[in-house]
Amino acid sequence: MDFVEHLKKSLPLEEVEKLVSSLEEKDCHAVLLNTNKISDDTFKKEFPNVKVHPYVSHAYLYDKNEYQLGKHIYHELGYYYLQEPSAMIVSSLINFKETDFVLDLCAAPGGKSVQASLKMNGKGLIISNDISSSRAGLISNNIERLGLKNIIITNNDFSKIYTKFLNTFDKIILDAPCSGSGMFRKGDIYKEDWSINKVYKYAEIQKELVLMCYKMLKPGGLLSYSTCSYSKEEDEDVVSYLLDNSNASISQISLKDGYINKLSPLGIRLMPSHFFGEGQYICHINKPGNSKITTFVSENKYSKYVVNSFAHFDVRKYGDYLFATTSGFDVKNLHVIRYGVKVGEMNKDYFKYDLHYARSLTIKDELPYVELSEDEVKKYLEGNQLNKTNKNKGYVLVCYQNNVVDLTKTDGNVVKNHYPKGLRKKF
Repeated sequence: MDFVEHLKKSLPLEEVEKLVSSLEEKDCHAVLLNTNKISDDTFKKEFPNVKVHPYVSHAYLYDKNEYQLGKHIYHELGYYYLQEPSAMIVSSLINFKETDFVLDLCAAPGGKSVQASLKMNGKGLIISNDISSSRAGLISNNIERLGLKNIIITNNDFSKIYTKFLNTFDKIILDAPCSGSGMFRKGDIYKEDWSINKVYKYAEIQKELVLMCYKMLKPGGLLSYSTCSYSKEEDEDVVSYLLDNSNASISQISLKDGYINKLSPLGIRLMPSHFFGEGQYICHINKPGNSKITTFVSENKYSKYVVNSFAHFDVRKYGDYLFATTSGFDVKNLHVIRYGVKVGEMNKDYFKYDLHYARSLTIKDELPYVELSEDEVKKYLEGNQLNKTNKNKGYVLVCYQNNVVDLTKTDGNVVKNHYPKGLRKKF
């Protein structure tokens, strides 16, 4: 069965024709601002032709031929996160609270966790997980670049450990692995890889995942289920399976550009025939009951290594490294990639601060800082030390536009370069 015939089984012919026609159009691009580092006004002044995303706060649509945002120094400095316009709607629809304990189960490359962290104002706690270790590494890279503090990155197959986390999370984001038909406009590789057997295969996996996540959800909690598939088997049918096998209920999502399949009115579909982004299915699932705020116990035996703004953080030593996050959590059942902010490496002779820690700081912290020009910050990101006379000696924040670029050392005349070699690039 080909893709079009498959769609005709679950969608009206008119909708199928509109969707197939829209797949010939070019794909779209969007950017989510890291509001810890840049304001909407500053961003729009620098990139005046961007368009406001109609559903996501601090997000913009842009033409990739006009603005190469991925190659701009703002990207390297963590000012924003590049994300597909429909995918960024998933987290935007969730009413995150600063006290929430959140699980993002299939999180790589991390966009939904990033948005959750920003909406939670860096408070609460997020477990950002991916079953692939290499993809979990992508989350780590993005969290470091943006300087986010309240995210523990893990690499686990939760099907083997979920019983340790029953009724645990206030919010769960399940952007499930799928057949990928919603990504057809991004390249022929997605079209060539699609098959009806792949749809059936992932539908079974999705049913296991959604039921598992529901069991880990607190009473009174919210489970956001989403896929980038147009197939009813992977979307509404998976939600129906959960409803038939649990006491779950559904919250209807209202978006004027969201299509609701009247043949199975569960959740919404974002399709390029209705919305300028790629294909995305989203459904909000509720668990009855009253949610209780999770109480975390934090411990900080290493306060001398961190600034005062980290005073109430949970600071732990793993091997030779210090890590810190907003709230302490027992991770004995998890394979942890990064326990919040990587503060730095401990050594008998010195302590080497990490880029993630530097990016999590601001000029309001008690460390001295040196402001760089645009040319100087480019040279620093290329890996060069800076001949820059300043009044400081020892550790110093190097900053651009009042945002921290890195934490390094100076003797008052030369600013050393501690920027990781693997991240250095020319602009």
